[in-house]
Amino acid sequence: MKTVQQQSLISRINDVLATRITMLVGTIWAFYAFVIFGLTPILWPGYEEQILYWSNFLQLVFLPIITVGTTILSRDSEARAIEDHKKISKEFDMLRDHDKRVAHLLQEMSTGISQLHLLVAQAGPPVSSRPAPGTPSPRTGAAKSGR
Repeated sequence: MKTVQQQSLISRINDVLATRITMLVGTIWAFYAFVIFGLTPILWPGYEEQILYWSNFLQLVFLPIITVGTTILSRDSEARAIEDHKKISKEFDMLRDHDKRVAHLLQEMSTGISQLHLLVAQAGPPVSSRPAPGTPSPRTGAAKSGR
């Protein structure tokens, strides 16, 4: 069990180291440093062999580290994407349930309105206490007939 914890600690240290080096070497400032380093044989042609040696050494060291760092970064990105997908799916399911409830309520409202229209149609026209304009009222009609 102790070896598993040590392996885990070693793996974490390796992951942090590879990620940090990848992030450092992946900057524009590192690019400028490598360009200047690559142009140094122009200034000091006598050191061309040593510069070539160190250039090859840096390439051999940085290539695997950058590859591992990129793999770790993509693994972390994939884990975040899976977590985001779970959260978005959960929210989508909640919205779908809410939409179903709203659709059910709208259907109930539509049914209620239809039933209300049927009841109004069955009851007939509304009884008004006032006569419509231009129609004689029972009092005026009685007064006219009494003459």
